[in-house]
Order: sequence, then structure tokens, then C-alpha cells
Amino acid sequence: MQSLRLHLTVGILVLAVAGLLFGLIAANVVSGGALTIIDVQLAQWLHTNSTPALTEILLVVTHLHDPLVISPVAILIALYFIWKKQWYAMWAVVLGIQGGMLLNLLAKQAFHRARPSFDDPLVTLTTYSFPSGHVVASTVFYGVLVALLISQTRSWRRAVYILMTAFAMVVLVAFSRMYLGAHYLSDVLAAFLEAIAWLALCLMAVQSYRVHHAKK
Repeated sequence: MQSLRLHLTVGILVLAVAGLLFGLIAANVVSGGALTIIDVQLAQWLHTNSTPALTEILLVVTHLHDPLVISPVAILIALYFIWKKQWYAMWAVVLGIQGGMLLNLLAKQAFHRARPSFDDPLVTLTTYSFPSGHVVASTVFYGVLVALLISQTRSWRRAVYILMTAFAMVVLVAFSRMYLGAHYLSDVLAAFLEAIAWLALCLMAVQSYRVHHAKK
């Protein structure tokens, strides 16, 4: 029970901080604040300095982390946990990954932000920009995997390695979206915070259910 209290305390703190920061970014975007100016300047700089070789590499990265790719992979992982009768892991995958991507679809419809616009775009998309679906998908996907892997290891070095590797992958995806002109900086920052808040909520729920169910 003491372990559960610690998990809930950390989870509530992460949820509150991530939610607050997301709200601040969203408010700045809606009001056309200073962050939106940085958004445009950075987007223009990245587009101007793009190269064919880097574009090809980052197109591969971004396509591999498309929600339409991550969703079926997550379903396969969930089916594996069902086969193994690891119900808590299965719920972490279903709620954390699929639920997070669904939440982001609702957020996009709520904000209706247009994507960056260029005369010669690297990619052309007609869907809304804020928050980034690719960054949400990659963050919840790697986030759930990190939680499941770390729960199986007692080595703090291995846990740090797993966490840093996952974080590096999310940063790479976020950079690919900005570089390709699909998103602004604020889109990817808000997406990361949205996903972290959602993960905190889902993992708290799954952990609480696991502990209370084990006591019965």
C-alpha cells in the first residue's frame, strides 16, 4: 500500500505539471502569443535549411511513427498480453496507447489549428496541426513500453537506459515533424505534455486496480 501511495503521489504530480504546461501552451497558441512567433520563425528556418538526404531519412522516421502504424502494433502487443493472461499489461497498452491517440483526435478538433504553410512544402496535409498526432502516438507507445520494461528490472542503470532511449526516439519523431513542416514547435511540445499527462492518469488507474484486486 505504501508503494501505491508513492505511485499515486508521483502520478498526480506529473499529471498536474504536464496538464498545467499544456494549458499554458494552448492558451498562448489560441491567443496568438509570443510562442506562435517563434513557431513561424523556426518553421521557416528548418524549411530553408532542409536537405534531400535528411528529408529522406526523416520521412522514414515519421512514417514509422504514424498513428496508423502504431495503432495496429499496439493491438498486436495487447493480443500478446491477452494470450499470456497479463491483464494489467494489456489494459496499460489499450488505455495508454489507443486511448491517448483517441484523446488527441478530440484535441485536434477542439483547437482547429492550421498546419505550417510553404510555397514548396515537403509534405502536404489537410488535417489539423495542434497537438501533433505523431508525437502523441510515439510518446504513449514508448511510454507504456518503458513502464512495462522498467517494472521488470531491478537495475537502475538499465531503467535509465530504457528511459533515455525512449525519450530520444520521441525527440527524433518530434524533430521529424517540425523539419518536414507538418507541425510547429508548440504542436509537438503540447503533444508531448498531453501524452505524459494521459500516461500518468492511465498508469495510476491500472496500478490502483492491480493493487486493490490483489488484496481480494
